[in-house]
Amino acid sequence: MLVLRKIIFYIFTVIYLILCPLIVVRMLGFVINPLTHRLVKTGLIYVSTNPPSAIVYIDGKQAHQTTPTAIRDLTPGEHFIRIELNGYNDWERNIPIVAKKATVLANILLIPEKWPIKKISNHSYQNIITAGDDILIASNPVLKDIDLFHTTQGITENFREENTYETTPLFSKNSIYNDGLLLRLFNAPQSPYILIEANIKDKHKFLWINLKENPPLIEDISDFFPEIPTRIAWDNADNDNIFAFYPQGIYRINIKDKAIYPQNTRHLPNNLKQQEPHPTQDKFLINDKNDLLTREWRWIHLSPKENFGKPQIYNIARSKPSTNMFFEDKNGELFYLDDDTGSLFSAQILPYHPILNIPIPDALRSK
Repeated sequence: MLVLRKIIFYIFTVIYLILCPLIVVRMLGFVINPLTHRLVKTGLIYVSTNPPSAIVYIDGKQAHQTTPTAIRDLTPGEHFIRIELNGYNDWERNIPIVAKKATVLANILLIPEKWPIKKISNHSYQNIITAGDDILIASNPVLKDIDLFHTTQGITENFREENTYETTPLFSKNSIYNDGLLLRLFNAPQSPYILIEANIKDKHKFLWINLKENPPLIEDISDFFPEIPTRIAWDNADNDNIFAFYPQGIYRINIKDKAIYPQNTRHLPNNLKQQEPHPTQDKFLINDKNDLLTREWRWIHLSPKENFGKPQIYNIARSKPSTNMFFEDKNGELFYLDDDTGSLFSAQILPYHPILNIPIPDALRSK
């Protein structure tokens, strides 16, 4: 019996002498490299995806948590990462891990197996612009065919939030401007006002329209334009003053005071001093300014910006050339006019809900 007790004592002593140092070095961030059989300092990888709740596999083994997650105690060198989410293409890369560093893969954009594209209107349009935060304007040559689209959110049968669009004509059925022909439509980023230049009953008209009002408040300010300006612009921070650009100079029109003043370019808002902007908006940085939406002639492309491996280009849809397209940051939607029909469509590029990030201690971040 005494001999058995000694054997058990020695066995536990040996286990203690072996495990105790291993536990200590593990707590200090060391592991045994299976290739070299030497102790090495570990690193970690932080992964977040858009949309979240994706499964992460590292070297074929599933991580305990879905994204966003931090995977610790990784040996230095390359590790094969695979990310899976139902309804989306797998994301796979060889990712280098550095000792005592955190490798961060933030907001990886998962590409859906089929792009969620929705037709908003059956009508055909010539162009689209935005006004304010939630109004999309689809224009046609005839003023009565200009439509406003207001974004609203509802709950689907699957209890999921989804955007819907209330459509109203810009001009009422009894408007005296209905038969006019649109010449140019001006707007300023985030401004709830637009300016329409039109031919109405053989007269050249300029209509200043306040879209904050319901119905929109329309004001004829044609008397302030003795000549046809080359450009009209204003700053959303001051919607009372618009600037008309002529070859001989720039004039400031104060809508509130009903006055016009000569204007020196030194006093222009900085964003109005630039040259005439490009007629189409065909490039957008999305997903925390990482991924790129572009248009090449008719094709709309998505190019995820990735830190590792070759970037890929995905075709989303074909849009009508020489028209504007808009990416709405709040809901991650892209609005465009269909190439074949000119109808207004939206493509859901990013999910609605924000990503919850797991903070990483500053000491573990890459310097």
